[in-house]
Amino acid sequence: MRRGGAAILDGIDLAFEPGRRYVLVGASGSGKSTLLRLLNRLEDPSGGHVRIGETAFTDLSVRAVRSGVGLVFQSPRPLPGSVAENLAYPFTVRGWTPPGPDVMAESLLEFGLEPRWLGRDASGLSGGERQRLALAVALGADPEILALDEPTSALDPGSARRIADILSERVETTGLRTIAVTHHRGHAPMLGETAVVLDRGRVVDQGPIGELLARVDSRFWESALPVVEAEIVP
Repeated sequence: MRRGGAAILDGIDLAFEPGRRYVLVGASGSGKSTLLRLLNRLEDPSGGHVRIGETAFTDLSVRAVRSGVGLVFQSPRPLPGSVAENLAYPFTVRGWTPPGPDVMAESLLEFGLEPRWLGRDASGLSGGERQRLALAVALGADPEILALDEPTSALDPGSARRIADILSERVETTGLRTIAVTHHRGHAPMLGETAVVLDRGRVVDQGPIGELLARVDSRFWESALPVVEAEIVP
């Protein structure tokens, strides 16, 4: 994967299994966020393929990919309109009937948001509230894969634990797979069982999160990541 003549990802060969939680670790510029963007087709690889089963993502429409792969940014911007309109968006864009206000209120409560905020202008939410709303919106669409860029960066420890528990429960009950970028050493074990370490666009280590925490160099924690396979070359 090249950008402006520079190799951003090189020699990546990864498989993300259903019902698993993955964490991407690496210093700033290591390629973590670029890998997430490839999974959502915000970018396509300049070499290699991202596949679901035997099908390359580039053989699918962007809408089809994004219907199955949710992406939550580190600093998400809500859509113009109310909190309820944001929660309804993934349903309306597919031509589905959005859930009623009672279901929406339950979703807000699950993520530690006030049910009475359904009519509130979403742009008035704080950074942490926007992050939790974005997660509620993404999970409401029932994706097969959820890519998360620093999903707990704006959250206090209690809220971070709550989000991690929600994601873990969804993975166990629905087969969802999550792929989270994090720079926070303390949050990494909450967000995944398996870690992948990137350095300058290459995978330099991977394995159970507990083992990675014991051996990964501190510089990798400096910055603020169907079987889905990614094989990326310059």
